[in-house]
Amino acid sequence: MSLKLILEKLDLLEKDGLIYFSDIEEDKIKNFANRVKESLIKIKPDACFCINNEPLILFFENPENLEILQKQIWNFNQSPAIIIKQNNQWIVKNGFKLLEGNKELETLAESNDILDFEYFKIITGETWEKYKSKFENKNRVDYFLLKNIEDARNLLTSKDKGNLHPKIANSLIGRVIFIRYLIDRKVELKSYKILQKEDFYNLLSESEKAYNFFKQVRNDFNGNLFPLKYEINNILIHENDFVNDNHLELIISLLKGDNLKNGITQVSLFDIYDFSIIPIEFISNVYEKFIGVENQATQGAYYTPLFLVDYIQQQTVTKYFQDNPSEYNCKVLDPSCGSGIFLVETLRQIITQYQRINPDFHTDESYEKYKNTLKKLLQDNIFGIDKDENAINVAIFSLYITLLDYLTPRSIVGFKFPILINSNFFADDFFNKNGDYNITLKNNHFQFILGNPPWATKHNKEKQLFEKYIESRKIEEQSNLEIENREIAEAFLVRVSDFNFEQCAFIITSKILYKISRKKEKKGVFRKYFLSRFKISQVFELSSVRHQVFDKSNDKAVAPATILFFSKSDNIEENRKNIITHISLKPNLFFETFKLMVIEKYDYKELLQSYFIDEDWIWKVLVYGNILDYHFIKRLKTNKSIYDYISDPSHFIFGKGISIGGGDKNPIVEHQKIKYSIDSKNKGLKPFDISYSNNFLSDYEFVHRQRKLELFKNPVLLVGKGISNSFMAKSAISYDDVIYTDAITGIKPLDEKGFSIINILLALFNSELFSYFLVLTNSSIGIEREQSHDKDDKFSVPLIESNNIEFKTKINQISKLIIEENEITFETFRKQEIKNEIAVLKNKINNAIYNLYDLSITEKDLVNYNNTVTIPLLKGTDVKKKNVSKKIAYKESVLEDYAQVFINHFGNRFNSDNKYFEVEILYSNHTILMKFKVIPQASKEKKKILWKKEGDKELLKNISNLSFENLSNNLFMQKDVKGFEEDFFYIAKPNQYKSWHPALSYLDLAEFIDALHNPKKIGNE
Repeated sequence: MSLKLILEKLDLLEKDGLIYFSDIEEDKIKNFANRVKESLIKIKPDACFCINNEPLILFFENPENLEILQKQIWNFNQSPAIIIKQNNQWIVKNGFKLLEGNKELETLAESNDILDFEYFKIITGETWEKYKSKFENKNRVDYFLLKNIEDARNLLTSKDKGNLHPKIANSLIGRVIFIRYLIDRKVELKSYKILQKEDFYNLLSESEKAYNFFKQVRNDFNGNLFPLKYEINNILIHENDFVNDNHLELIISLLKGDNLKNGITQVSLFDIYDFSIIPIEFISNVYEKFIGVENQATQGAYYTPLFLVDYIQQQTVTKYFQDNPSEYNCKVLDPSCGSGIFLVETLRQIITQYQRINPDFHTDESYEKYKNTLKKLLQDNIFGIDKDENAINVAIFSLYITLLDYLTPRSIVGFKFPILINSNFFADDFFNKNGDYNITLKNNHFQFILGNPPWATKHNKEKQLFEKYIESRKIEEQSNLEIENREIAEAFLVRVSDFNFEQCAFIITSKILYKISRKKEKKGVFRKYFLSRFKISQVFELSSVRHQVFDKSNDKAVAPATILFFSKSDNIEENRKNIITHISLKPNLFFETFKLMVIEKYDYKELLQSYFIDEDWIWKVLVYGNILDYHFIKRLKTNKSIYDYISDPSHFIFGKGISIGGGDKNPIVEHQKIKYSIDSKNKGLKPFDISYSNNFLSDYEFVHRQRKLELFKNPVLLVGKGISNSFMAKSAISYDDVIYTDAITGIKPLDEKGFSIINILLALFNSELFSYFLVLTNSSIGIEREQSHDKDDKFSVPLIESNNIEFKTKINQISKLIIEENEITFETFRKQEIKNEIAVLKNKINNAIYNLYDLSITEKDLVNYNNTVTIPLLKGTDVKKKNVSKKIAYKESVLEDYAQVFINHFGNRFNSDNKYFEVEILYSNHTILMKFKVIPQASKEKKKILWKKEGDKELLKNISNLSFENLSNNLFMQKDVKGFEEDFFYIAKPNQYKSWHPALSYLDLAEFIDALHNPKKIGNE
């Protein structure tokens, strides 16, 4: 079977995303990252199938050297599925797993299972769901390489093994990787007596020969390439005085890809790494391993995942060259450059653009000039600063390797690297206004300032340079600039304005956008200051996928990330009119498995900057909500908050419980007389339920903070610090005097009004409306830890008074049922019956809250979407997460509920004069198409909804006939296809619950109404 026939069989022919090798070779594909395109040219696949410009599947028809090819593919590390014609059979290989002790990739599917990789299954994610477990990180080349380097470095530096200073180990590892790269690039190294890898290993086996060789290489290549003598603790050392043959044996093992864990080397049957294929960006990320976990915590420096770098590059440098096709210079500064990953990608783009503009660069007569031009492109355009000298060395090394990537092997020998230290790269603090770099950088106009500044908030006690900078800036400007919690990333955001640039893009900790200051004078001050002095063009929010973004980080508690794109502007009126694009990436299979950033339509919003200036709370609403949620939250906020009520001393006293540990010693004689306490650590406080234990204060003589005795007297509403998996407060009313710790807040009513309110409060704390408000406004839920601060989060929820005794009645019924349930030890029929009764009562309380707050149908749908889609994706079990994307059954009510919103709107408008409204639902297993039709006579269908069942391919063809471009992206990635025909308009989406939730129908309806009122918008979108 030929390539064409296998593509036909898999239904990939003429599909969006299918490209051929000739397209790559002839530079017809503009959206690949340059390093990906360069590697594909070396690997030479006959065809690729791409999703979001990522080559997920490679096709090879009768490759010449299968053994070498499979090793190259594994080192390429971009394509999970490799479909190869082998022994006249097409089989699927795992591009991410090289079999141990063998020379081939793992087989994913034999020819009889190849239909697992047909178009529909690929694009809907069915393929990747089935084979997901096969694509584990631990099998991939970057994991292997970083692990090997980490293990080798640990052995080199450990006291009982190599005992080398970390700086020596870093320099040694970097230098030998560089030489191994030259060998894999087939660079002529005859003058060094190296014809193959084994010659290099032999040379490394004797330290004296090795260092003579290192010295010769350094002299030949020039530049800042891992010097052989340097300062450690202000003492000049010669590296060869410290490195012996045992150290070099470890280096040889590293280069061979041996397993170095626990000091035991397992020699591999062949060298698994190909440094001509592995992008230098992977090696750059070794920086994270170089500085180690401890420095990472203190400096707040984290490695930057490549997919984030690619996204920033596409939005900045790539767009710049697209808009300026005759320009190849693009000055870029990274003020916290780390391993230089942003600068490496920028340099690749600059060189590629130069080659595009100068297609004759490779001719013999032009080549020497081209070699010099490469150096000039680097020197003219690439600048970096970092406090860590190690990082600067790695960045320069990475850029040198990048230059060599654009030279032919024969022209590399004798190529002199430019000196970059103190001209382009500076080992200094970005907040050192007296540093020499200030003059150099201020003499340049940067097109972009890009980077991932440190996120640290824990610093030495003495005032840091960035804090002194902020203080002096505040005085100079006579402004209200404040940074809180010693957040260095905030200081980076404003420091860039001291330099000349067009646009800045920083990866920052998302907390900056949402955190609520405990000090009233600092609340929202930094955000307001920033918005008044900068124009934000884009916010790319990654909090909801925070666990996947930095899944290779040393720090598993890494904070959530946001990419901020902005430019200088101190014209507040212009800033208010500026339009901000807000994108909030949500969890999905493609991102979880391949880090493919699929942006669904409803996660893309555009708003005026004035909204953010006037209503600081909108930042969080946009992460999990939309314009409808904004209006709903705004309506709710017109009511007094819980805090407004409970802070009234005539009706309440409230506060946290006893603080045990601390420096103070306060007596607790009266508190010890109370019989009961709550063990909050052992789930003593649950919704509507309290488990009492003996007063723990009997074990103490003093406590740090004892609190007012009245707070522990009944009745008291208790609210836990944490929240449930449904994002409801853990709360209950105690009708006994009870002691509790500061993990619980007590709300003590002082009169009848107060007592009435605590029953409403308890109902509210355990309602879906409460969890909705928290998810949409809480500063940490869905952003970082799932906690809720009392005053500014939990108690900011609006409260409405009511004399309705229904709340108290039903709460008492639930409490009694819980007591009865707890007394039943085994799972009996009665116990299940009680659970059902409790669920019914909770539902009635929930509905009573809806009525109290006068929720409309639309608002109820918004709350339901939060409860059935957003919360399960954030905190749900695997089963609940799958329910969010589950297939909708034929004639299921959720589709009718969606359609009913359109019928309610258009039904009255088309209800006479031979114009009647009807919705036709065309259903298939993968896709659903709704046609909204105006028909000449009243619908014969009872609900004005006509159902039809179609096969997947037939329905997709039906949609395709409505003349769509890039159907796969619109339908299966953005989850939305809309358009108008002569006698109907339509919408198509994948068959999954969340895409057809009624809450989305209002947004879709609004879009159609807008298009109908603006004829220019009518047409296929």
